[in-house]
Amino acid sequence: MLIKMAIRNVFRHKRRTFITVFTMAVGLMFFIFFDSLFVGIDNMLAETLVKYTDSAITIYSLEYDQNKKAFPLNKNIKDVDKIKEIAKTFPEVEDVASRTQFLGEIAYFGKSKYIIGTIINPEEDARVFEIKNSIKQGQYISDSDNEVMVGSYLAKELGINVGETITIIARTKYETHNAVDFVVSGLINSPSPAINEAGVFITYRGAERLLNLEGNITAMHIKVKWNKGESIPSFSKKVEKISQSLQEKLPDYKVYSFISIFGDFLLLMKQKRGTSFVIIFLMLIIAGVGIVNTILMAVYERIKEIGVLLAMGLKPKEIRRLFLTEGAIIGVIGGIAGMLLGFLANLWLIYSGYNLEAVFGGSVSGAELGMPVWGTIYGEWNIAAYIISFCFAFFTALISAYIPARYASKLEVTNCLRFV
Repeated sequence: MLIKMAIRNVFRHKRRTFITVFTMAVGLMFFIFFDSLFVGIDNMLAETLVKYTDSAITIYSLEYDQNKKAFPLNKNIKDVDKIKEIAKTFPEVEDVASRTQFLGEIAYFGKSKYIIGTIINPEEDARVFEIKNSIKQGQYISDSDNEVMVGSYLAKELGINVGETITIIARTKYETHNAVDFVVSGLINSPSPAINEAGVFITYRGAERLLNLEGNITAMHIKVKWNKGESIPSFSKKVEKISQSLQEKLPDYKVYSFISIFGDFLLLMKQKRGTSFVIIFLMLIIAGVGIVNTILMAVYERIKEIGVLLAMGLKPKEIRRLFLTEGAIIGVIGGIAGMLLGFLANLWLIYSGYNLEAVFGGSVSGAELGMPVWGTIYGEWNIAAYIISFCFAFFTALISAYIPARYASKLEVTNCLRFV
């Protein structure tokens, strides 16, 4: 009987109930949407590190590792062939690529900008990284000594087009300055803002002209098989196991898994996620206040009805239970509505994605937005988010309904009947 009465009372004032349920549902929708978005960013960030910038495992010499932020060209890896041979003994390792990075400046018709240059063997690098699949204009670099690939945002900022000649200024291996002209073969538009905004790629043959490199390799990048559908935790565990084993076999070198870099970015994203969830939490608090208001108004409007129920033999605890049931019903409706709206929003995010470049029209860079990734972000299904949102809605409604329910249960019959 109490449940039937509670259902009837909830829908007695449809507009008031709708506003309360709608506020709660929107808050839950945003919770589900942002949870999916941030999980998608985490996955995209891991893929960007593994497939574009750092690979699953990176190896440096101990001397280079101590000062790697300065990109020293003379702290090279001496056992390149040995490292490749050891790495390929692991069944999960697919290939190994050599890279050397340097700091420099790019100049074009009076404009210039600082860059982080990457020296590669084109064919080898294409087997480990996916830069080749991110060429926006032009073509992937050939193994020549005068070609260069430039990040798309960097090219746009300086007005560089494919086929044009740019000048790269850098400090050589012997600490002297040098400037060499290169022809732009392609523009890169990758998920990495760092590459798009300050990335320049040349070959080891080109590096001989610019840096007097003498074949020095400062980093070895190892590609580990990432099975389709394999989760980040599962892949991370596999990579960590291989990197630890490599470190034991290569005591004269420093071995890093992508997790050590990913962890720093993950901490940053957790801070951003926390800020967003605080806003969503405040929306749900507002919804809770709305429930208090809805139930309390129902109590005041039905004081005489409460008096009649008490006179008919209903106990105070049953009156309290009646109003708590009404709050619970609002919570269930709000929770289901929130999950449904969240499902629809998540469906769009998973299959269409959130294209940052299209939203901001190329007028803002990823670095300016503080984003560690760029391009189209796709969401991820997370059943736990739906369960949490429904439980939160239900218990928030129940707790919010307790105050007016307790007030109603303490009303005296005589005071109630005065309103008759």
